[in-house]
Amino acid sequence: MELIDLHLTRVVIHEVFQRADDRTRVQPRYGNALEHLDGDAVDALRGRIVSAMASPAKCLQMAINKTELGSMFHLATQLVDADDQLFITQSQQAAELLADAQASRKIPGGILVAFTGRAGAPARRLVGIIKAEVHSGFTREQSAQGMTLKYLKNLLLTAQTKLYKIGLFFEANPEAEGQPADRWNAFIYDETLTLANRDGAAQYFYEGFLGTKFLESSARNTKKFHDLTKNFIRAMHVPEEERIALHNALVAYLKVDQSPTVSIQSFADNYFADPDIRDTYRKHMIASNFPTVAVAKDISDVSSVLRTRKFMFRNHVRLIAPAEGFDDLVKIEAIEGDQDPQGQRPRWTKITVKSDISGQE
Repeated sequence: MELIDLHLTRVVIHEVFQRADDRTRVQPRYGNALEHLDGDAVDALRGRIVSAMASPAKCLQMAINKTELGSMFHLATQLVDADDQLFITQSQQAAELLADAQASRKIPGGILVAFTGRAGAPARRLVGIIKAEVHSGFTREQSAQGMTLKYLKNLLLTAQTKLYKIGLFFEANPEAEGQPADRWNAFIYDETLTLANRDGAAQYFYEGFLGTKFLESSARNTKKFHDLTKNFIRAMHVPEEERIALHNALVAYLKVDQSPTVSIQSFADNYFADPDIRDTYRKHMIASNFPTVAVAKDISDVSSVLRTRKFMFRNHVRLIAPAEGFDDLVKIEAIEGDQDPQGQRPRWTKITVKSDISGQE
């Protein structure tokens, strides 16, 4: 998301805490005044927000899922219209919602930064929430003895830190009729997101706290199809050679097949000969909430996974090969190994690489 000409109008901070040892909720600590930031501080904060929200790998548009009284979205629509004093007191509810959402002891506390502002041309209103974890570091100071280091215990939102998440509600369509959610767009920034793993975002933050959910994009659906099908193949009780062939078929179905869609039915009919396996696969996909109809194919979120095939063996040997045309490059067979002292023959794997050695490391 490009935040053109972002202007911050109000900023307030509160503090939320990690759950106690007995997992009880710790009461947040509230700020009781707006932050009065000088020019450099405002520019730095604005820069952090703009840079984060412009990240194609770490920022996502989300669907607003919870709009009822007491939800973060409902609170955001109140904060944007509140006067300064009401903004300070009402934003405390955001800290309460975040403390409720952080139900696990594994989730650290941090500073909650609530802000309002405008961005875009024409300018549109926005409400944002940053959860920033506190860390420590050093700064330099000039003294009579020369340059010295000063230790700072409670730092946040520095240029180097990755320990923050942002939720943003942006009034993209102020003239739209209907429900309030029709006028607003929601976005999240989370450092744990990657292009290959959109599900890596902290669920407690985007769902439990912000009340949003992932948009059902073509790229997300295609990745979900790949992941669910791959897990199904991995769990099948069939010879390893058949699993390898099915994995290759999945890569070909997504990367080589010219069909603009993917679907449970077409993959099952084309690659599972056994009717019982086809039926089990359909049930597996439907139980995992994958659409029963065909969905548009977009491999952008899974393209890196489709480039290579990786095999791990129990003796720590690894094989990496291009996924495309795998059968023309490598042949893998299960064979009986040498007889051990007990008269048993272990299962070995015979690998034939259809090329000579070009080098080694």
